[in-house]
Amino acid sequence: MRRPVPSRNLHFRHTADKINPMRLPLHATIGAVIFLTAWIFPPAPSARAAQNPMFGYPHLLASPFTLPAGRLIIGTEAALGVTDFFEVGTSVLRDFYKIYNASAKLSLVDFEGFALAVTGGFETYNYRDIYPTNPDLTVTSLLPGAVAAFELLPRFAIFAGGNLSYTKANLRSSGIETSGYIRGARLESDFGWAYNPPGATGSGKRSSGAARGVGNVLSGGLSYDVTYSLVGMGISHHWPGLHLGAHYYPNADRYKLQPIIAGGAVVDL
Repeated sequence: MRRPVPSRNLHFRHTADKINPMRLPLHATIGAVIFLTAWIFPPAPSARAAQNPMFGYPHLLASPFTLPAGRLIIGTEAALGVTDFFEVGTSVLRDFYKIYNASAKLSLVDFEGFALAVTGGFETYNYRDIYPTNPDLTVTSLLPGAVAAFELLPRFAIFAGGNLSYTKANLRSSGIETSGYIRGARLESDFGWAYNPPGATGSGKRSSGAARGVGNVLSGGLSYDVTYSLVGMGISHHWPGLHLGAHYYPNADRYKLQPIIAGGAVVDL
């Protein structure tokens, strides 16, 4: 959404008027619950070896890999492996903010230098649930998309993905308050850098005989929502079994900062 840029004073007043003190601790509370859950349920071992483990460490994009059958992961995103190549899930935080959603992912290609998956999504929300002065309009969308990963260097991968948005609703492009949690047609690019792999020597090279592991991974990415003209950027870090980070939408009106907590709470059903 593009609107005239207000003055600094007007912008401060506009932002302050929207703050609900009761909602200020919500992100921290939800994050703490998910973080504690990650310690209660230890990471489960992988059921199948990927051709290139680096492709499992994007920033905000979905990985082109899918969960093994019967595996449940709980974080800011929740997902369940239906088969070894198909999974379903939902964004827990977006559900909490009344942007009800579901997703599915089908892994198609898994090579050493390239991996690909197709994705699908469904979501429904009302503009008025985002902000009380928004119009009373319910948006229900189908979001087909894809995500691909490419190896540029043995310890560095890039990811590219996005989705279309199909809806019968008459979407508003002006006069509404936006949120960092709404989704329209979207493009994103991430990177992942395994800067400290297992068995690395002081020079950064693997010792002879060391298995191809990943270790700690630094990730980041940029996103653009074509429907709502929302630019996003963020950074995150993967430890073995835990992924923490944030994605920031500077021109969203509400909930500009999206936390990322994933990977620790794993249950094999």
